[in-house]
Amino acid sequence: MLCCVDRPAPRRFPMLQIGEFSRLSRISVRMLRHYDQVGLLKPAEQDAQTGYRRYAVSQLAEANRITVLRDLGFPIREIGRLAHADDGELARALDDRARELEEGIGREQRRLADLRRFRQEVEAGGAAVSCEVTLVSVPPYQVVALRMELADYDEERRAWERLGALMGERGITPSEPYTEYCEFCNEGAGSGSSGRAGDDTAVVVEVAVATDAHGEDDGPLCFYRSAALPLAASIKVYGPYENIAPVYASFARWLEDHPALRMAGPTCEVAHRGPWNADDPQDYLTEFLVPVRKTA
Repeated sequence: MLCCVDRPAPRRFPMLQIGEFSRLSRISVRMLRHYDQVGLLKPAEQDAQTGYRRYAVSQLAEANRITVLRDLGFPIREIGRLAHADDGELARALDDRARELEEGIGREQRRLADLRRFRQEVEAGGAAVSCEVTLVSVPPYQVVALRMELADYDEERRAWERLGALMGERGITPSEPYTEYCEFCNEGAGSGSSGRAGDDTAVVVEVAVATDAHGEDDGPLCFYRSAALPLAASIKVYGPYENIAPVYASFARWLEDHPALRMAGPTCEVAHRGPWNADDPQDYLTEFLVPVRKTA
């Protein structure tokens, strides 16, 4: 004969008051209220009469994920999406954020190096470094180029990485000797990829590599023969890229000493030797070409 045994009902954990949930989640009451208002972490229950918020114990895991994502620098909008994302989507977002942080670290390291270099100049009396300026003429040459809008001059590397990737995908090889150049143009014109007219925060850069290839324009890539420069001021910088800083000040002083000449176009930076063909940064060679014209 079977007998029925009364089994206790599953234990239901009591709801946590907002103060209790705050202590366990390490999120302030003020922030929990804010999360509720923006829909990021809403309480499991809220008393209609008193407005008191109550949270379930199971929400502590969600609160912990939100805190971690916040500390990693994700914006509220992204946290709201990732708080309930599956592992694959979260992993991809974390990889993207890791790349952003690495780029940020790189920028800060360059700033620190600039700070230390400037500190040395100040300690040495702030003596200006001069670069030799000569007048040259530059013939045209065939190039493959990419124009890209950047948020800042320091993002030039992004354009080079994009150009290199596109050349690799299309099997475009550089000519010998390898020559690359970049030209900053139309700063603030909004003529880059975003097309935001009148955007005075944008920097438009064109990066190009000399190539024997002749092709039709392909998406963001352009093939053309560069314009000849009948008269240009040439400033050659030897050594690591950190040595480039005095270039424009030297050119300005040179231009001041040559009142019969005026700038006639944007500066073109030509990299003759760099990481691709020189193991030691002391062997790098970068040339700055500034088109000039004689005044009437």
